[in-house]
This record gives sequence, structure tokens and C-alpha cells, in this order.
Amino acid sequence: MMADADRVEFGNHLAKLVADNHWTAAEFAREASKRFRGRSDFRRCDILLYMRGVQFPDRPHLKAICEALGVEENALGTEVHVGLKH
Repeated sequence: MMADADRVEFGNHLAKLVADNHWTAAEFAREASKRFRGRSDFRRCDILLYMRGVQFPDRPHLKAICEALGVEENALGTEVHVGLKH
């Protein structure tokens, strides 16, 4: 299980990268959805929960987030947690 501080750190990194791209949470959700190969798209509320450190994305969602941002997973402070969910 991920510690609260780790989720908050991830959320802070994500929020900064999204802001650096001049996206709102809704715009970023649309961008990440373009790269997600799952059954449902990202929703704005999903992104906001990640940014606030309430939730951590599962591996497929994390991969889509990183692809949309053009960063490696460790750029979001996930190097310890990436292997947790497959």
C-alpha cells in the first residue's frame, strides 16, 4: 500500500507537469484518454483525485499519464510504486 505522503508527492509532480503544459484537469484527462488502452476514458475527477494525492493510478492509467506528458514514470516520483499494480 502506498503511503499518503507518496501519493501527495506524486500528485504535486503531476499537477506541476499538467500546469506546465497549460492544461486544465479536463483537458489533460482528454489527452491521457487518447493514450489509454482500457475500457473507459479518464475523467476530470480521476485526474483531480490523483493531483490531490487521494488516489494513485493503476499501471495502465499511469502509463497513459506519462505518455500524455512525455515523461518517464520516475519523473512523477513513482519509481518505488510502479511495480505495485499490474
